Amino acid sequence: MSRRLKLSVFAVSIAALVTLSACGSASVNEAANIEGKSISDETLDMSITQLADAGQLTLENGVASGDASRSVLGALLRGKGTEIVLEQYGEAVTDADRKMVTDQVTQDAGFDTLGKELQELIIELNSADLALARVKAPSEADVATMYETAAASVGALCVQHILVKEEATTKEVLQKLNDGATFKAVAGEYSIEPNASETGGVLGSVDGDCILLTDYQTQFDIDFVKGVLAAKTGVATGPIKSSFGYHVVLIRPFEDVKASLLALLAKTPGEMLLNGLLATGKITVASEYGIWSPASAKIVAS
Repeated sequence: MSRRLKLSVFAVSIAALVTLSACGSASVNEAANIEGKSISDETLDMSITQLADAGQLTLENGVASGDASRSVLGALLRGKGTEIVLEQYGEAVTDADRKMVTDQVTQDAGFDTLGKELQELIIELNSADLALARVKAPSEADVATMYETAAASVGALCVQHILVKEEATTKEVLQKLNDGATFKAVAGEYSIEPNASETGGVLGSVDGDCILLTDYQTQFDIDFVKGVLAAKTGVATGPIKSSFGYHVVLIRPFEDVKASLLALLAKTPGEMLLNGLLATGKITVASEYGIWSPASAKIVAS
């Protein structure tokens, strides 16, 4: 789906350091900030106004709804995040990118009804997406450092967990782990998850021992994701309460999962690194729009 089409449905939705949930501290005239890159109120207001003028967003008494504003601002944050990843990994938007995007979006019905500023912004956002697809994966050593510092920064998570019914049971689980028992053994003894004795509580996928961060954010219990994002690599953490019970989680050591992790990064490194930045970077949002939720990769009402 093109960025323009994403912008056209802002009124509905857009289709993410250690767990920083930022709010309310953005400066005057700043709608949001990601790693020092500012998104001004003026840019946000322009986007909303020109979308409304084109009939792609409805205003109520001249004001966009909270959900619409959050959706637009969330897309702008993602665009700024893309800029940061491109700078970090030595990639840049080219004239060829812009031409390709311009040739595409100018054929889309309704594009010519948008204001000039919004048209230029949409072209730039889409062009940055093309450049993002050219970003190469970091070296194994750099991935190891990122993963050990903040596992989610690589755009995937490699987790084992033990699920129990009662919070008090997590104390027993953590004690056994601290006494030297293996995670797999304790999972087999305590976890109420089916086949835990065989899996050792590993949360994997068809791609191996790791799961894309975006899958956690869209498919897992949000409280569980918050807990996992707060966990340190190699340290058993709990209790984490979810709709299923109480969890003790372990972000698995890099050496245990590096083959799976590097294989994932080889497929879509730019997108994964961007998602990792959005989950672990310093993001502030002006309080009138809400707070940034790394666990869901969007701005939510405060």
